[in-house]
Amino acid sequence: MRILYIVHQFMPEFAGGTEQVTLNLAKAAQRDGHYAEILSIAVGPPPAKADYTVDGVPVHVIGQAVGDALVQLGYRRDAQLARRVEGYLDSRPAFDVAHVMHAFRLVEAVEVVAQRRIPYAVTLTDFFTLCHRINLVRVDGELCPGPERGAACAAYCAIPESDADAYALRYERLTGLLKQASAVVAVSDYVAERAREQVRGLKVLVIGNGVDLLRFGPPKPRTGDRPLTFGYLGTVSEAKGARVLSEAFARAAPAGAVLRMVGPCYEPELAEQIAMAGGQVTLEGAVAPERVPETLAGFDVLCVPSQVPESFSLALHEGFAAGLPALVSDIGNVAAGVARHGCGQVVPASSVGAWAEAIAEVAARPELLDAWRQALPLPLRSEEEAFFYSQIYRGLARLRAAA
Repeated sequence: MRILYIVHQFMPEFAGGTEQVTLNLAKAAQRDGHYAEILSIAVGPPPAKADYTVDGVPVHVIGQAVGDALVQLGYRRDAQLARRVEGYLDSRPAFDVAHVMHAFRLVEAVEVVAQRRIPYAVTLTDFFTLCHRINLVRVDGELCPGPERGAACAAYCAIPESDADAYALRYERLTGLLKQASAVVAVSDYVAERAREQVRGLKVLVIGNGVDLLRFGPPKPRTGDRPLTFGYLGTVSEAKGARVLSEAFARAAPAGAVLRMVGPCYEPELAEQIAMAGGQVTLEGAVAPERVPETLAGFDVLCVPSQVPESFSLALHEGFAAGLPALVSDIGNVAAGVARHGCGQVVPASSVGAWAEAIAEVAARPELLDAWRQALPLPLRSEEEAFFYSQIYRGLARLRAAA
């Protein structure tokens, strides 16, 4: 079977959760004896060679995304990109199935696949299909229940360059691709519920992102030679709550404790602000995926202070694998997971004071961590995730053969 994975950005330019999950699924397909290839697009200057490999998986970067945000978000069409996708597919033996991991910047690619009647699956890794802001948060900061066929987008999140009809047209265009898909999968119940509410009759399966548990050894108790360590792992940004967390930690100033913030920061003012928080807070930069277990082993509690609803949070589930209880924001899938299992504390997302109180309480009562660790769930294994998708691919391939 020949499987094409479509993703909005990829390594080495970006190496976030969606990119890592895409790579994991492609490698699993290879282990099953299939041919897997990843189609992506560059945000910055494209690589010198459009074709390269990552961990043995072929990757094709189809050039650089146009600067027009309305094209990237699906409001306007890019005929040139569609022609490039056509040329790319013509240069390869026919693919049996496609898997759309993220359509941002590559809506045309999904449309070309649909036009060629290649059966495809879509994984809803976030809310891009429903929301041009991607996170279902309105411009005024309020959570949005959904686009209401574009009416809510026009009322609360209007784009000056867009006309009044564009929001409904985008809704029809992107949700139309979901309706044409042979399978739609969400990474959590939280995402699936939003999609079902907004697209009447849409069938959505739920398959969480898997964790390679073999990379994580048994959790080790903290030794007395290092301070109590609060940890943050992921892109260091305002949206992910890095400012709220650093300010809260500085306000709490827990004796004998430190905050390690590990991940890339593309916001210079935020990085400067974190640096001013003092020696108890460190900003350490990105780590390679293979070093994630080692990094998490140096934490005692994981902090996920997102200011927007997390659709899944791979970092949270890797933290579970590493034996880490968590402090998380009270929105999105992270709140639902921690509250359901009782393996940490749910904190009001934007309240610096509430985060400071939670940090201070953990520092004063470290026995809380022991109780929370006993309630940690076992994450879905990456092998299980790959198995579920392999069944979907086989079903899609049968559709292709029948056609």
